Amino acid sequence: QRGMILSALQSDVQRFARHRFASQVFEHALAFCSDEERNILALEVVARPSTVVALACHNFGVNIVRVLLELPKVSKQVQMLLVKSSGRINRDRFGSELMRELGVGKPQPKQVLDVSRELGLAERAEYEAEVASMAIAGA
Repeated sequence: QRGMILSALQSDVQRFARHRFASQVFEHALAFCSDEERNILALEVVARPSTVVALACHNFGVNIVRVLLELPKVSKQVQMLLVKSSGRINRDRFGSELMRELGVGKPQPKQVLDVSRELGLAERAEYEAEVASMAIAGA
């Protein structure tokens, strides 16, 4: 059974790594198969650098990349591919999160607090009246 699953996954690595359910099977295969089978699957993914980058920018594929980063045989190669394509990956929602986890991505921008959004309408009116009275008193 395991052999059938592995050959199916190898038949279209990128498609299965991006599929909602097949990606979970792919993750488990990378985590629980023998070292030889795991390495065959992992090398199949990293054979095309564009595949790793595409998976890093996909909501299900990014989990495959996380597992690949834990495999000693391909970890360095995956890291190099991610760093090399960091510009593209950092522009993506899932990729930028992965890069931040790795310590390579740019930090989240600090959100500027907007008083009018934080306060309710009544509180906002009170705040504006107070500001206006201080401005009049200072003038």
